[in-house]
Parts: sequence; C-alpha cells; structure tokens
Amino acid sequence: MKVRCICGWLLHDENPETCQVFNTYLDEDYYDLLESNPKSIEELVDNMPSSGGFWSCKECGRLLFFKEGKIEIFKLEKEILS
Repeated sequence: MKVRCICGWLLHDENPETCQVFNTYLDEDYYDLLESNPKSIEELVDNMPSSGGFWSCKECGRLLFFKEGKIEIFKLEKEILS
C-alpha cells in the first residue's frame, strides 16, 4: 500500500527506505496468549492477535495509525532539554 504523508513524502510499506511498519497488540491479548502456554516461539508469533498497525514516516517522523476506514496522524513533540 502507498500513502502520502502530510509532509509530502510517499510512504510505501514494501520499501523500508520510505517508512517503518509496526504492528500493535493489546496487553490483555498478549497475556492471554502467554497463559495458553505456546509450545514454541513460532506458535506464539503465529497466534499473536493484531490490534492494528502504524507506520512511521522516515522524512518527518509522523506516526500514521490505520483505523477502520481512516488514518490518524500524529506528529511527535520535540524533546525538551532541561
């Protein structure tokens, strides 16, 4: 899939030079899966229930969260030095 960020950068999930792709999991689902005592790492990974995903724009650092029929975009705050 291709998405154009607000900054104008074209993100493409099959090209790691344009964005980083992440999957998210609810803690509750993760702990339930651990309690089911998976026999191997492969079984654990195969049964991980995804709660959604997001991409990080490599140009501006914005996070694009994919929700049902829409994309929510967040820009990270600058680090404040004390």
